[in-house]
Amino acid sequence: MRKQNYLIGIVSLFAVQACGNQAATGENEQSATTETEEVAASEDGEMSQANDCPVIASRNWNAWINAMPGPDATRSLHVTGEIDLPTPGYEIEMIAGVADRSAIPTQRLIIKATPPSGMVTQVITTESVSYSGPAIADLYRSIMVLCGDTVLTEITELQLAQ
Repeated sequence: MRKQNYLIGIVSLFAVQACGNQAATGENEQSATTETEEVAASEDGEMSQANDCPVIASRNWNAWINAMPGPDATRSLHVTGEIDLPTPGYEIEMIAGVADRSAIPTQRLIIKATPPSGMVTQVITTESVSYSGPAIADLYRSIMVLCGDTVLTEITELQLAQ
């Protein structure tokens, strides 16, 4: 019996030691990830979203130009849609990206998704996204919605609300 307790003690000691080595390896991997993220930072200090798009699917995209008349009225571009994310709690922002310089441009809109902090349920969550901003042209060839390197949709039929 004494010999058996001794063996159990030794096996337990090796198991604890192995867990400690795994934790140290995890810290090294986290350090390497942080260094990689720092290298990926762009010149203006923002993080590059290249290949970092959590969107699983998207649908129900609509775009229109509000050209309603009135005092101090200016044309505005509006885009709405829905995206599926792997967990709830993401902070979503859709911002205007680069538009090409043609007479009838394609406007790019970029979805920036910040993951939740801490533990969250792993369940696909649908979020509504929208953009409203000044229209840089009277007409658009298309509106391209991007997330990281992924083109989620290209809207070619824009409504004109007058």
